[in-house]
Amino acid sequence: MIETGSRLFDFSLENQYGETITSTQLASGRVLVVFYPWAFSRVCGSELAEIQEHHQAFLDRQVRVVAISVDHKFALRTYAEQLGVEFDLLADFWPHGEVAQGVGAFDEEKGVATRLSLYLVDGVVQRAFTSAMAQPRPLGDYLEAIDSSQ
Repeated sequence: MIETGSRLFDFSLENQYGETITSTQLASGRVLVVFYPWAFSRVCGSELAEIQEHHQAFLDRQVRVVAISVDHKFALRTYAEQLGVEFDLLADFWPHGEVAQGVGAFDEEKGVATRLSLYLVDGVVQRAFTSAMAQPRPLGDYLEAIDSSQ
């Protein structure tokens, strides 16, 4: 797994609208990167819906939120619309899970991203935390990671 103090490697992924988002765009300011296994699953849906419900708390802290799964951008567009998600959902679709693999957040057996969250400041990992596949990460963990790094 990527370690605290590490920089993200170079990558580019498309969001749910087909816009290309690069690691360079995520290398300035504060960014929360949330890897999750599957769009349309119960746990992922509740987790992303909670982040969306509290999205203003991230904006107030000047934190950009992006979430990454191995789903296709077209599936992510529908998923974002259903959840009312206003932040970027990035498609690590092809090469399959390449970004998730690069940070150590890929389950080879299931072929999906694991639940890894990275809090970055100017492209450097300040905090990294995980949860089990069927366990959502608590919202408080995100806010604590952000608030303790200020």
